[in-house]
Amino acid sequence: MIPMAGHRAERHAPGGEDGDRKTYRIPSHVHVCVTGDGSVLLDLKRNKYFGLGRDETVLLTAAVDEWPKPSWLCGLKKSRNREDSERVCRSLLEAKLLVEVGALALRRDSEGRCNTCVPESAERVIASIDMKAPFVSVGDELEVRAAVRPRHVASFVAAYGWALHTLRFRPLTATVASLRSTKNQRLSSGARWEMTHLAGLVDIFRRLRPYLFAADGHCLVHALTLIKFLGSQDVFPEWVIGVATQPWGAHSWVQWENYLLDSNPEKVCGYTPIMMV
Repeated sequence: MIPMAGHRAERHAPGGEDGDRKTYRIPSHVHVCVTGDGSVLLDLKRNKYFGLGRDETVLLTAAVDEWPKPSWLCGLKKSRNREDSERVCRSLLEAKLLVEVGALALRRDSEGRCNTCVPESAERVIASIDMKAPFVSVGDELEVRAAVRPRHVASFVAAYGWALHTLRFRPLTATVASLRSTKNQRLSSGARWEMTHLAGLVDIFRRLRPYLFAADGHCLVHALTLIKFLGSQDVFPEWVIGVATQPWGAHSWVQWENYLLDSNPEKVCGYTPIMMV
């Protein structure tokens, strides 16, 4: 798969000076996953990926409670000292990929004076998806034919326009926050759907999509358009971003439970989920 537009992987080497031991956490705009090679970080504010090796990952799993624990960590000898852990943490702190617990963000009034000081929100949804699960591809393995209505066409065109606009003019943090807020509100209000209804909407989407854009090489636009289209029909599945390191790649798709709505198992099984909305 082609890495998503505007995204690139960077190797972030540990640096900085040693200091007193502190407590750190992952800021809400940073998403982390572990792979067989180490860790990958997605910074939504900068729309950029960073990579860390196994040694740095071991240090971070010991120093940051919420850092994902890799399966290969079991049985590994942890001959790491406090100075090494602090050095890596300070490096990520300087890169704004970690924050100190209790660090305050200043909220200023209209005259620029400090009004209140509040801790930065740590809200985050962990992308806990079992990639070894038996996935079903909707539209290939599961087909439900549905009639295309004028309202579907209007919703599809609006969703495509929204996806193009949000990717070009809005930061990814705003897109994620907007989608998550709408989804949470509708689900809490009792939004529910049947699998046959969802599969029928995917069928409509797949038939309309070729009139505006090609699927290959446009996974992010494709996923966001589908998410927005389904949301307009009061259906709210998961939007997922996954990464691979050998070789490097990033892919975006939509799924509900073990049903893949815009992909198939062969295209997603090589990726590790790093973000889910």
